[in-house]
Order: sequence, then structure tokens, then C-alpha cells
Amino acid sequence: MTPPQELLDAIAREGAEERLRELDKQGKLTSALFPELEEGRGFEQPALHHYTVLEHNLSAVGALDRALGEGVEGVQLTDPSAENTLADWLERKIDKHPLLHLLRLSCLVHDIAKPRTAVVREGRLRFPRHGPVGAELLEERLASLGFEQNSIDFVTTMVRYHLRPGEFARSWPPSDRALRRFARDVAGQTLPLLLLQLADGMATRGPNYRRENFERHIAFLRHIVTRTEEALQEDELPLVNGEELMKELGLPSGPLLGAVLTSVREAQLAGEVDDRAAAIALARQSLEHLTAEA
Repeated sequence: MTPPQELLDAIAREGAEERLRELDKQGKLTSALFPELEEGRGFEQPALHHYTVLEHNLSAVGALDRALGEGVEGVQLTDPSAENTLADWLERKIDKHPLLHLLRLSCLVHDIAKPRTAVVREGRLRFPRHGPVGAELLEERLASLGFEQNSIDFVTTMVRYHLRPGEFARSWPPSDRALRRFARDVAGQTLPLLLLQLADGMATRGPNYRRENFERHIAFLRHIVTRTEEALQEDELPLVNGEELMKELGLPSGPLLGAVLTSVREAQLAGEVDDRAAAIALARQSLEHLTAEA
């Protein structure tokens, strides 16, 4: 089974938004392809959003192509990294699909779970966990459409983490550890994820998105890409060393100490522990587990 050709043809075009809208007018987009998108038709969003949920999703596809092409009010998106250019990224293929095509698809479905996660809290409409919920929903939907697992993993990763860059903006500047965790979570697809976030922001404001918004957004994107690359090249100092564990756990030097150190280091690099106390607590648990297995 392969994905529907009309969908592949639509996301292969530079004018993908227009073709997807044609599929919607024909009743195919939300009936045969993504029924969950229908929930967003006419679904109003908070004041900052110019469009309803479905319109926003469709507009994000066009925003991506606009950002990669003519830009906004004379400002164009330039390559944010000399080592990883936009062309390099977008020409890569996943299961024979150009990454750009899958990124357009990610834009189309990035907010697919907003309607079903909508709640009113303190008088404001919120969409808690709509990224993870959307990713879980799309895992099954994309498989049913015939996409292979690597393509599914890419799209669901984009959807799951599309709000992560916004967290950096709220706690600026992001730490090296946060950037490393970000790169690991998105399986190294940092630039595509940031391009999705850019398209999302453009589609949020719609015609109210201006040159100054684009300039700030490009500067943000360039900084995150560059700093993430630098953070990945730097060694993160261990939270705890062998001598400290020998003292804390009463362990002699040897293979058992090495195994405990390895488990703690792996957890640190995976972002599962981020301070000395947590590292020592994990070391105790690891020691108990290894001792029980011996």
C-alpha cells in the first residue's frame, strides 16, 4: 500500500496550499484523507489567531512556501547555518519522500488535535497537549494512508514538538542542556522543526504578520540552529564522578562502579537527570538493580 497519489501530488507542489484547498472543496481532504481535520472547520481560536483551526492548518502550508520563497515584505529567509543549509536539509529524502514534502504535510496537520483537546481555563480557551495528542492520532492515520514508518516518525515528531521553540522564547536564552535535549527529542531535525514553527507563527497572525515579525522570527531561528550545533559539539560535564560515587555509595573501584557511572551518564545525556542530587539518587537505584541481578 502506498499513500494516495493526489495527496503526494499536492504536497509536492510549491503551491501546495492551493491544491490542498482544491481537495477540500472536492470533499476529499477531510473525508478520504484526514477526517480529524474536519473537527477544525469553523472552530474559532483565541484573539491572536486570525483563522479558524482548519484554515490555520491550510494557511501554514502556504506560509512555509512563502517563507522559503519570497519571504515577507521584501525580507527573505537566508541559510541559517553554513554547515547545514536549507537546500541540504530540504533535499534529503525519507522513504523516498523529499523532506520538504513531508514538512508541508506536517504543516497541514500540526494542529489536528486542537479541537478535541480544547478546554476553558480561567476564562481562556486552551489546547493542552495538542501536540502529543496529535502525534498519537497521526501515528495510526498516516499508517492507514500507506506511509512508511520513517515518514510517520518524521511527521509525528514535527507535530509532537512544534511548540517546543516557543518554550525557549519564554525562558530566554535556552541553556546548552535544553538545546541538546531538544536536538535529541526531534531526532536531529532541528531546522525542519523551526521552519514549521515559523510557518505556524506566520499563519497565526495571517495578514497581520509583518516584516518586523519575520525579521525577529528569522533571528530567533538562526540563533537556535547555531547554538544547538555548538551545544552538541561541546562536552557536557558529568554531574557526578567516580570518586564521588565511591564515597556516596561506599563502592570500591571496579566494574560495578563503572556500570553505575555509565547508567548515570546515559541518563544525564538523555535529559533524565539534571542535577547532582538526582544523579546520586539514580546511582543508588542502579546499584541496587545491578546487585540484585548479580
